[in-house]
Amino acid sequence: MRVGHVHQAGFYSSEDEFRALIVPFVEEGLAQGAPVVIGYDEHKSELLRSWLADPSGVTFVADRSVYASPAKAIAEYRRLFERHVAEGARQIRVAGDVPHAGNGGRFDGWDRYEAAVNVVWDDLPVRSVCLYDATTVAPEVRDVVERTHRHLVTPLGGRVPSGRYEDPASFVGLPAEPDPLEETQPLVELADPAPAQARHALERVARSQVADAVVDDLVLGISEATSNAQIHGVAPTTVRIWAADGRVVVHVHDSGPGPRDRLAGLMPVADSVTRSGLGLWLTHQLDIDVALIAAPDGFTVRLRGGRALPPLR
Repeated sequence: MRVGHVHQAGFYSSEDEFRALIVPFVEEGLAQGAPVVIGYDEHKSELLRSWLADPSGVTFVADRSVYASPAKAIAEYRRLFERHVAEGARQIRVAGDVPHAGNGGRFDGWDRYEAAVNVVWDDLPVRSVCLYDATTVAPEVRDVVERTHRHLVTPLGGRVPSGRYEDPASFVGLPAEPDPLEETQPLVELADPAPAQARHALERVARSQVADAVVDDLVLGISEATSNAQIHGVAPTTVRIWAADGRVVVHVHDSGPGPRDRLAGLMPVADSVTRSGLGLWLTHQLDIDVALIAAPDGFTVRLRGGRALPPLR
């Protein structure tokens, strides 16, 4: 069995070009007896079913919650791949769509995912293709795609190395999209709070804005982020909380540079001495938006929950 994730991307400008890219990829896998996993929405899945002579051998991942967050997608797919390997698979083929404005989603954080999967599945026999609609993909998203895939495929059957590919260890993603609430005065600002103080302050302002389940996730997130900032960051630690219009935004900021590992939060790999990585991963498993923001003045963990914003990219 050959291990190592072969991570490819391609762009299409029409339904015919999409068909020319995806059908050979799937049919070659089926002909080899490889499990084929498709993580498309209902429309694209139905198109693919109609194009295949026999789609019964393809696993269509109908649950779009797989793409609730980058860390969840990495974990869910890894469990699926490991199950196939345990059943004897020598290669696994997968194609899916990450969220971005071109398909009605938000790309925040998925740049890190596209870089990370070059590493986090490299011990598995996975061959993937990420196909983007060239007519709707934002230029900055296309830029990320070209920098995070070793090879690019074309509708005419070509496959070439991406001359812009970057090592995941040095990959620099897109800046986090600003949230409109951040332009207003925070309702809460705490200096060097204990985690319990941060939790209580959040509960006071969040309960009237978002569902209890969202509050619970935000409380877990702020507690973990505050503890991490005080144990692993550089003082002072500042916590800011905004809550309005059915949404809550939290900043936990310290003056340090943040995690050295660019994959922090995406895999449950804890530092052997400090075990600082596991908490970040657990935070990324919550049903809230989590962003890690490094800036000249320090490092911020941003948590957001409640009403979603329209996508910018």
